[in-house]
Amino acid sequence: MKKILSLLAIVLIAINVAQAQRVFSIHSVRVEGNIQNFEKAQKLQSKAAQASVNSGDMSSWILLQVVQMDGVDDENGFNYVFVQSADNIDQLLDPKFAWWNNIPKVLSKAEQDDLALLNTSFKWTKDERNVFVTEDDLQGGGEYVQFNFGRPANTTGFISENKTLWKPFFKANMAKLNMGGWGIARRLTSGTSLGSNNIMTWDVFKSMNDLMKYRIGFALPKDLVDKSKMAQYDPNGFSQQQILKVLAYTSAPAK
Repeated sequence: MKKILSLLAIVLIAINVAQAQRVFSIHSVRVEGNIQNFEKAQKLQSKAAQASVNSGDMSSWILLQVVQMDGVDDENGFNYVFVQSADNIDQLLDPKFAWWNNIPKVLSKAEQDDLALLNTSFKWTKDERNVFVTEDDLQGGGEYVQFNFGRPANTTGFISENKTLWKPFFKANMAKLNMGGWGIARRLTSGTSLGSNNIMTWDVFKSMNDLMKYRIGFALPKDLVDKSKMAQYDPNGFSQQQILKVLAYTSAPAK
């Protein structure tokens, strides 16, 4: 329970925005072999990511697992996602952002030996990175995150309405929906798996039940529906939606 409460408090730290230019990368990977050992390896070397956060070279790091509702693995899809954030694009492009270079300095010899052994039991068969700039968000956290990707017909209008209409709605109804956070970002780079999608939003929930109830739908206030131009801005809706579970993360450095 204590671990879950910690997740609720900081899961969104990887994509929270404190400044207008806050950026983050989504590194999607396909891992085959002993995935339990893969997770152990990432949690072990997350100490190096935490060291980078502590030194101010990176804002945060988080590991998420793609959720398959039927328990059947999609052999052509990614199964894990890393999200790494920076205060600005200069920090993200700085060589010091590569936190994994800290592993020999941070991990003990025994831990490095354990890591090397774990790494022999799995392999990455493909990976892809995409970089986003956050437009707006509601800070918070939860144990499950939904990523929504799309290409609106009117990107400017889509972003504007999310900021002025949907953000206030979610803020007022977070407790009712048991929602932990929300945000919207623009894509800066081109990865093949996302196609032409140039927009991402995210919804954070404190449990899978809450997330699935949200997907089923809920009644919207008439005044909000009347004001919305989303049918015009984004007539085709989101083209991709992923559900992910938080596995590991860094914490904000102590002040």
